[in-house]
Amino acid sequence: MRTKSTAAWAVAVLMLGAAVGGCGEKTDKGPSGSNAKHTKSHHAPEDKPDSRVVEDDDDHTVLELSDGRQVSLRFTRRGLEAQHRHTSDDAWSARKTVYETGTKPCDGIRAKAYRDTVWLAAGFGQYCSDGEEPQEVIAAVATGDLSSWTADPTKNYLVWPKVRIRDGGARVDFVDRSMLQTTTLTWRKGSGFAKVATEYKPIHPWFVGRWRATDGSQQLTIHQVESGRRARVVIESRTGPRCKGSATVSGVAQYDLSMSNFKLEQGTRTVNCPPEELKYDFDVKSSDGPLRLRTIGNHQKTVLTYERAG
Repeated sequence: MRTKSTAAWAVAVLMLGAAVGGCGEKTDKGPSGSNAKHTKSHHAPEDKPDSRVVEDDDDHTVLELSDGRQVSLRFTRRGLEAQHRHTSDDAWSARKTVYETGTKPCDGIRAKAYRDTVWLAAGFGQYCSDGEEPQEVIAAVATGDLSSWTADPTKNYLVWPKVRIRDGGARVDFVDRSMLQTTTLTWRKGSGFAKVATEYKPIHPWFVGRWRATDGSQQLTIHQVESGRRARVVIESRTGPRCKGSATVSGVAQYDLSMSNFKLEQGTRTVNCPPEELKYDFDVKSSDGPLRLRTIGNHQKTVLTYERAG
């Protein structure tokens, strides 16, 4: 179980590293709104954990802090419980419930500390032993005398493969990063956990702007990401039956844009309004276009071509 857990976390971290490495491509400015600037968030320097694990198995972890105190974390029938003591020779404190649940534990307990700030992430899943992902993942923090724990109340299912400690232990960021977005759950001393925040990866600026199909059938308007929202495309027919709606778009590859969750706003759905999500994507190779709607697969075919319209 522990081998499975360690391997799973290692793979997640490697995947995150690959995703981060692929997000630094050069972006050229294009006309009509495609030169929007996207700056990286600036955070305080990260504090490196200074604790060590002295006991560890599938259901139990003991952490030793830099001042010699120890924290014991254990799965029980009631969920996850914690104890602490001043030195390895002292008696353990009474057990405190960190998280109460009847669901079975999943993939062990991950815990570290910086000075007197201790964080943990632990998963629970009914069928985890069969290879399924956790159904509940708890993030929790204790600080000071370690007599009480603050747990994330939202019961996230994200495994939180990366945790960053900042501001001398006064802030802990639980981070899940994918190719398209970064989700962060932040704990702050004095205020506890904030709402989960998601930052979406911007699409390539060459896509941004208004495009008209060369056959006159429709018009696209592609918008860059906004705070807490994904990039979007508005599709509007110019000939035939009225059709207007919008969808989210994301760029897995630099010059490819996929579409999902189309919502019809006016009229009725028509040919290519919208294109079928799993069969087509958009493609652009230069700042001035053209933009193409193409079939997905080994033998790609251009279905519509668009020219920039402003």
